[in-house]
Amino acid sequence: MRALFLALALAALLGAGTAFAQTETPAPDAAPTPQATAPAPSPTPTPAYKFVWLPTPSPNAPADHAPQIREIDLGDQTLVTPGELRVRVKTSRDVTSVTARTLGREIGIPRQDAGVFVLSGMVPAVPAFLSGRTFDVDFVAATDDGRTATVTLPLGLQ
Repeated sequence: MRALFLALALAALLGAGTAFAQTETPAPDAAPTPQATAPAPSPTPTPAYKFVWLPTPSPNAPADHAPQIREIDLGDQTLVTPGELRVRVKTSRDVTSVTARTLGREIGIPRQDAGVFVLSGMVPAVPAFLSGRTFDVDFVAATDDGRTATVTLPLGLQ
């Protein structure tokens, strides 16, 4: 059942009604009116990523030439539907793609810079019976020559 839910959520994220980085350009005003207002106090910044995964040091660490996932940052370990989705994966510089996989579905996380992959969007609404469950999600980093590194994280859904 958990697999079905995550598959539905990932399927929705992969194209069924998900909007990524869409912005709307406001129509210009015909005649802007100057306003004399005091500047609003700047709000306290909310941390972009509340859940951060870091690898634990291991004596069996991969060789220097192996791709590595060095950090995975999520808006939260429990996704809220409908709600915002924020993911950042930091890798070794040789990694060229990162995907999140579960239940036979996957979503690519776009490369922002060498070793940094970022995804933001919306988690679609899901049926109530899927809420309150946890799913294992594989984050897979790959190089051009096919070498991979995988981290599996349990992510909840509310």
